[in-house]
Amino acid sequence: GASAGGNHTAVWTEEGELFTFGAGRFGRLGHGGEDNERVPRLVQALSGKKVIGASAGGNHTAVWTEEGQLFTFGAGDYGRLGHGGEENELVPRLVEALAGKKVLGALAGEHHTVVWTEEGELFTFGDGYLGNLGHGGQQNELVPRLVQALAGKKVIGGAAGSNYTVV
Repeated sequence: GASAGGNHTAVWTEEGELFTFGAGRFGRLGHGGEDNERVPRLVQALSGKKVIGASAGGNHTAVWTEEGQLFTFGAGDYGRLGHGGEENELVPRLVEALAGKKVLGALAGEHHTVVWTEEGELFTFGDGYLGNLGHGGQQNELVPRLVQALAGKKVIGGAAGSNYTVV
């Protein structure tokens, strides 16, 4: 499969390897630096994990594994990586706040991230501008927060744009 962001591309293979290429600024390629890559390069930090999906956003990347773990990397402003701060991450980092949940999919938007789980729950984090996180306000969320308005519904997919989310 493949996902094309504004400045980079993420590709995963049947074997579960992740390759990224394009603009490396903010660490969005996950190789430990900010170099641009002109050809697909294996993301070594995820070796031993079976990647089954990835979403390339504007300046960050979200990746999920067969085990249901979510990893994010790249630009951390607005809390879009879900690690509790706003630091950039140059290699994939596990989103620990989702431990115990099995992630089935994720979307890296321009400044926010949307995640759904095996239970059908929807979590969002990052830039809350214009209410695009679905929590009723506009504040940023630095860690994944459950979208309460969808309690009782089983979310199975979605799309994320610059300032909106569709599920």
